[in-house]
Amino acid sequence: MKRIVVYLLITLLLLGACEPLQTPPAEVPSQVVETEVAQAHPSEPYPIETQMQADAAYPIETPAAETDRQSSIPTNPPVPDFPNDITPGEMVEIPGGIFMMGCDPENNAGSICPEAELPAHEVTLSSFLIDRYEVTNVQYKECVEAGVCKAPRSDSSRTRDDYYTNPDYDLYPVINVSYNDAVTYCEWMGLRLPSEAEWEYAARSSDANPFPWGNQNPDCILANSLNNLNASPCVGDTTAVGSYPQGASAFGVLDMAGNVWEWVSDYFSTDYYANSPAENPLGVTSGTERVVRGGGWFNNWTFLRSSSRGYDLPFYSGADLGFRCAADAVQN
Repeated sequence: MKRIVVYLLITLLLLGACEPLQTPPAEVPSQVVETEVAQAHPSEPYPIETQMQADAAYPIETPAAETDRQSSIPTNPPVPDFPNDITPGEMVEIPGGIFMMGCDPENNAGSICPEAELPAHEVTLSSFLIDRYEVTNVQYKECVEAGVCKAPRSDSSRTRDDYYTNPDYDLYPVINVSYNDAVTYCEWMGLRLPSEAEWEYAARSSDANPFPWGNQNPDCILANSLNNLNASPCVGDTTAVGSYPQGASAFGVLDMAGNVWEWVSDYFSTDYYANSPAENPLGVTSGTERVVRGGGWFNNWTFLRSSSRGYDLPFYSGADLGFRCAADAVQN
């Protein structure tokens, strides 16, 4: 009898050892580590995302091809020489005309058109003036020193602590300024911000090419942006205005692609193009965000397209966001 009891006890102990734990082990907390790439990303406007179509520039690599791939990745050219013929505040007269505004699915640098850029539609504009260059630090300082403009939210750029205060950067685009700051400056100059339609026409002319310079894909000779071919910034910060003469628009306007995003006057609306007036459109009459155009030094080529639209709240300011001014042309 004792043997049976002992046997039963041993059996119960063995069965109990096979049961799952009723109390789960303590949870190990996860740790998120910010990567070097994430740390390098500046505060951004909200560009309208565009799906890129795959092409031969991004093949699927096999381990055997890894060495060849590394040796074939293009390197970025040196930072452009400082331009020696810049006149801050110089304006270009854009003659009145007709152009196709918005995204053309048949000529869009291999990208799918976002809804906010559709439909492409014919727009007629009156003549106007627009700054040849983005507004510079030295220009904006004059407004601040006059007691009219607020100083930028930060003196720094991405890699330069004294960006706004150092005379070495006088001919670089002013950044860290809000929509309201941009409006104040342009009005102090007797000017205004360009409308979204004016900005796009100055960038692409009546040719309706995807980029200011034409159909050729961007590179680090044409614009200060992210290089799609090696996923690294061409410069990693702003460059002096006018540093990319080969990237000029047909009207001779500089830096309409890359360097910094630019505030324009319009409120943002996703479906505005479906209801836009055909002549001198000014955008919807109310909203919460304002449109930004042109892409910045940290953006890939998708956002350098002349039809690309971004937006942000009017009090936003960032290290890759500036502006240029415009004016009505004097009618004879």
